[in-house]
Amino acid sequence: MAQNNTRLEAVLCDFDGTITSCEVIGKIYKKFACGNCEQLVKMWIQGEISTPEEIQGCFATIHATQQEMECELRSISIDANFPAFLDFCRKQNYPFAILSDGLQWYIDFILNLHGISGVTVYANQIHFKPTGFEFSFPWYDPNTPKRGTSKPLIIERYQNMGYQVIFIGDGLSDVEAVHFADKVYAKGKLLEICRSQNLPVIGFSDFADLLNIWQSAEQR
Repeated sequence: MAQNNTRLEAVLCDFDGTITSCEVIGKIYKKFACGNCEQLVKMWIQGEISTPEEIQGCFATIHATQQEMECELRSISIDANFPAFLDFCRKQNYPFAILSDGLQWYIDFILNLHGISGVTVYANQIHFKPTGFEFSFPWYDPNTPKRGTSKPLIIERYQNMGYQVIFIGDGLSDVEAVHFADKVYAKGKLLEICRSQNLPVIGFSDFADLLNIWQSAEQR
């Protein structure tokens, strides 16, 4: 943590694969989607289509109800030390928010399932209608056209409020964010990308690791 910096710090964190043990939206696709969803996911990974295109295309092949999908979501675990990490941020008065290119519906559901409330979430929206699924992308920005949620846009909003932004992430939807955050903690694919491009990054394995790093820094 910054010890000699007068700027306040805000912690912005990815959800799928960072807080959770798996890619949640991928688990939904695997269980319920059919048709060309697998091809759409591959196209998204290769940067050929955007997140809105992938989400809307894959959900067009899903015929499960909201309740059926939420039953599947009950099996998803979160990092066991995330609640303690969140509590640490709150005690240090670090604003904490989740930035996700997934869906706020399942983020809220999973957090509530694990007794976590009061977390600010920036994510894409699904609307369950009698006629099917509808989507909106309130955090879309044309400067990051491949994402439904523009993480750089949100990072810059916090920076414009005077915060030094610490970003935590693990995957492809976080790639743009690392170029805007003041400090980056990464694991998985994101860590590989940062190191391959010689970008400033601090690697971590889980929230126990992060908690140990941050608590040690605060005690110095």
